[in-house]
Amino acid sequence: MQSAGPSVKHDQKKMTTKNKKILIVILRFHGDVLLTKPMIDDLKMNYPNSLLDLLVFKGTASLLVDDPFINEVIEIEPSKSMSVWNRMRSEYALLQKLRRSKYDFGFFLTTQWRLCLMSIFMTKAKTTAVSDKRRESFLWAGCFSKLFPEAGNNHVVTRNLSALESLGIEISNQPDLSLCISEKTMINADNLLETRGLVDKFCVIHPISRRKVKLWKKKNFIELIDSLEDKGYKVLLSCGPDSEEINYVNYLEENTSSNPINIGGQTSLLELAAIINKADIFIGLDSVASHIAAAVDTPSVTLFGPTNSVNWKPWSDKSRVICRKGDEKYCELHGAKEGKFKECLCYITPQRVVKEVERFIC
Repeated sequence: MQSAGPSVKHDQKKMTTKNKKILIVILRFHGDVLLTKPMIDDLKMNYPNSLLDLLVFKGTASLLVDDPFINEVIEIEPSKSMSVWNRMRSEYALLQKLRRSKYDFGFFLTTQWRLCLMSIFMTKAKTTAVSDKRRESFLWAGCFSKLFPEAGNNHVVTRNLSALESLGIEISNQPDLSLCISEKTMINADNLLETRGLVDKFCVIHPISRRKVKLWKKKNFIELIDSLEDKGYKVLLSCGPDSEEINYVNYLEENTSSNPINIGGQTSLLELAAIINKADIFIGLDSVASHIAAAVDTPSVTLFGPTNSVNWKPWSDKSRVICRKGDEKYCELHGAKEGKFKECLCYITPQRVVKEVERFIC
């Protein structure tokens, strides 16, 4: 097992050898699951002999499959993707599994109402959940031992760690976000880079985000790619396996005046992490890939639009973010729109991104 980031410093804290069974419930996306890693490390620091399970949506814990601290990943389908009968049957089976597992602690990091039943079925566990504004009634609070506050003006990693504090569990003074990557995955990444002739300095650009409101203009990415290649950086384009994402990256490749390397849809997330680990710099949007760059300690520039960068910026001192300031104007194309589309990324120019990249180079 090989770690591409800093490891947990077990000798900095007083540890207990008492066995515990712990469940972390995080029913969101890949990036949200990855950001639980600092609390996983702190739980193992406090209870090194514990069995620590994750309850997640199917496929969203793929970045943590090589992590030795995780005992079991329990995967469930989002409720809306199932028929009523299948949902009831699946939920009942899950609740029975939680009852039989006899957990000591349960940490609930999202706010779906189904979490109330999960907590109730964990009969002897100490449980804690988010004190969300939409969940202020006793119906929510009464289902958990404690509540912890939403992120507010803090990072989500800090919010997650406050869940531990709510149950009296000690946390690190300087929590790290690190990612464990197997030797086999690292070799796969090396082979891919070698076949593409990437032996010198290179930059990974991941121009995709799951939400359209977080996307940048294609012409801006094209100009950015050409500028970086002119400065001697070979650009590697990446994306997930979704056909829409692959078409997006193919368009960028085909419309540049330079010759970027396109590996869109050709890697798993962990293989992409191994590649980003070897890159000189990463550039991306508010997506899981930017959090991966932080977790493998690669310098990065991340572009933010409607998302609160205080809550969601990459957890790394080597990360720079470009985010909207109060005096920046809305663009003509999106300014008249409502909601998050109004907070577009059109205020960011390619020259501004290149300037941030040059700070790392210098």
